[in-house]
Amino acid sequence: MLLIDEHIIANKNIITSKEDIEEIGVIKDKPSRETHFYNLTANGILFAKLKKEIPYKTQAELNTFLDLDENNPVYVNGYLLEHNTYTIATESIAEMELVAPNKENNLAQTVINVWTLTQEERKNGCALSQME
Repeated sequence: MLLIDEHIIANKNIITSKEDIEEIGVIKDKPSRETHFYNLTANGILFAKLKKEIPYKTQAELNTFLDLDENNPVYVNGYLLEHNTYTIATESIAEMELVAPNKENNLAQTVINVWTLTQEERKNGCALSQME
């Protein structure tokens, strides 16, 4: 998971060169429950401040686009966004799906799941790339 400027969720493809990066940090272990990004990933989080502007959509905008209530829950890569301050980089959206309630997911209502991972990355994992 890549978190830009503390609120924009993106994937690694948003960084196209080393010159894009102003500052970068990593949390390798799952953070404690007290942190606002606790449930975004069990595999750590990469934080970045970039020198370029990143276009994004708010959770309310995504819900409205898919004709749902603007306060409807939004998930990213299967992780519930517990705070409405998180936004999603539009360039990082690989797929959006509506997930209807069923016996397996125990959802109370239909929700959006935004994938920032391609289907191949979901199946095989994400490869780390070296920037030139």
